[in-house]
Amino acid sequence: MKKETKILVSEERKTHDLQSVSRTILPFAKNILGRKGFVEIDIIANWGEIVGEELADYTVPQQIEFKRGLKANGTLKVEVPSGAFALELQHREKIVLEKINAYFGYNAVGALRIIQNSSLKIDKNDKYNQDRKQKTIVSQEEENYIKDLSEDIKNSKLKEVLIKLGHSVITNNKDEKK
Repeated sequence: MKKETKILVSEERKTHDLQSVSRTILPFAKNILGRKGFVEIDIIANWGEIVGEELADYTVPQQIEFKRGLKANGTLKVEVPSGAFALELQHREKIVLEKINAYFGYNAVGALRIIQNSSLKIDKNDKYNQDRKQKTIVSQEEENYIKDLSEDIKNSKLKEVLIKLGHSVITNNKDEKK
């Protein structure tokens, strides 16, 4: 005869084996990036928090170069998609450096090297238009009124533009009344 063993199954969830991804990856990243690694990892991982979302939307930090034997006053390489963004970042360089160094608590970065990369794609440029589209609110009655006004227009592109204009005018009038 075999003895039956009872397996006790706990109803509680046990999470003591789970670890955050950053806790697992940071030791590997430290080995890959060397001693200056934590500064670089922090800049890359927290770029939006450090410089603000507006700048982070069109800039990408790449790496920090330190002079041999130093761990301060490095040069941060930052990629931008075009000359216009490069010029904007150049004008804000002092502010960006202050924000980076305030984040680390010491003078980690002393200069920026701005690199223009036309193949860099910025997905957040259309954020304004997406927000604007979401704010356009027109009732069914107002929609019918706009379509009635544009009914006789033969040119489809002109008709489409006038309908959008009608939506904008009605939405702006609602916003002004609030």
